[in-house]
Amino acid sequence: MTLVPAHFLPQSLDTGSLARIAIVGRGFTGLMTAIALLKTFHRPFHLVMFDPFPKIDGGEGIGRPASALLNSRVRDLSVDPTARDDFRQWLETNEDWRDHEDGLSGNVDHAFVPGEVFSAYAYQRFSEALRARADVMVQVRSESVATIERHPQAGLSVLSGDGEQARFDTVFLATGYGLRDSPDGTAGLTSAREVQVIGGGVHAVDRALRLLAAGEASHVTLISASGFLPQPHASSAVGAIASDRPFPNTLRGAFRHLREAANRAALEGTGWQGIMNDFRLRARDLWQGLTPEERRRFKRHVKPIYDSHRNRLPLGHYERLRQAIASGAITVRKGRVERIATNGVLLSGAAGLQVLPADRTIDCRVRPTDLDSPLFRSLLSAQLVRRDELDLGITVDRDGRALAASGSFEGLFAMGPLGLGSLPDIDLVPQIVVQAHAAAGALETWLATATPHTH
Repeated sequence: MTLVPAHFLPQSLDTGSLARIAIVGRGFTGLMTAIALLKTFHRPFHLVMFDPFPKIDGGEGIGRPASALLNSRVRDLSVDPTARDDFRQWLETNEDWRDHEDGLSGNVDHAFVPGEVFSAYAYQRFSEALRARADVMVQVRSESVATIERHPQAGLSVLSGDGEQARFDTVFLATGYGLRDSPDGTAGLTSAREVQVIGGGVHAVDRALRLLAAGEASHVTLISASGFLPQPHASSAVGAIASDRPFPNTLRGAFRHLREAANRAALEGTGWQGIMNDFRLRARDLWQGLTPEERRRFKRHVKPIYDSHRNRLPLGHYERLRQAIASGAITVRKGRVERIATNGVLLSGAAGLQVLPADRTIDCRVRPTDLDSPLFRSLLSAQLVRRDELDLGITVDRDGRALAASGSFEGLFAMGPLGLGSLPDIDLVPQIVVQAHAAAGALETWLATATPHTH
């Protein structure tokens, strides 16, 4: 499928003279990258977007039901980093949203919306950005990408799943990460007495609460590998880290500093949530200064606690979760799921291996990037990318440029969650949007100074 603006005349433009750009993935990260290119990459270009299963997500994973709650507030979901209130204004002027059952009660900036609402907004902004560019042609291809290699005539060679090969000046990897498929799917569901939900994030909690509210479960066992669940959001939290001492540059020192600031905020009544928001603004600089061992220690011991405080629940959801746990409707179990069967799971915990029976099991875990897939094996074999030191994904710089084995940039970007080992919080919407616009600017500068390619 080819998408062009209404006033675009392909015969008037030499498509061979266009910069050729590919985006692998049409979920949230891929769509944000496309919008950023349309709005800030000023050269004419031909964009090809590959993805057999495109879905919009909100930062915690893809493949979730459209009605599932997104893991970001309204104020953080704008597709334009220079207009943070764009999504809120769209919501307030959209008739379908105004009639939505959740309505626009309270502080809209701090509201959480279902994926279907944000998806409509994102696609509308994409369509508007495309209509404004008469010098751009966009193709959408519903094939997977099998391999990416260097092209003999410069640039990158992309082989799609149907065997077709094409050359591009640059490629954006925007595959993100996905939610594990539920063994029983989502169609034709009936009520069950015992349901297990695997995962400790916002999506898992939201799913558990919706199962109970819809009468699809009498009891839910929520299985969290770390034992932690998301903490509540508070729109009034305004605290900030303030101290006469310089901000520490070690992991231990930084979190001691964070605890002290949170304790002061609790005494002053300003809320630890504001402290965490402020800390996240400093996280990238702190991360760059940590030693490899400190980064590994963070992944092993600190990340679950950090995630439970940065990925927060709406206050209403948190109260319903607390009440469900208190009443016994939800039981929280800590442990690692070793195997999922049709009638329950095999759980590894402090008491050893246990079989937990259930009528139905739903897997809401976020899986890491599969660097052993054919696509990433081809990239690693060609030395176009290198694994990050935590094995979370690909080594990137701040603008998403993937660093080759030689440390150079060869026209390949790895966007969003693919760069989590290099950039903390790059799996969240605001950071992805900012990165997409920075990457578009970096690409324009690089192509202006690179040796012209023969198309």
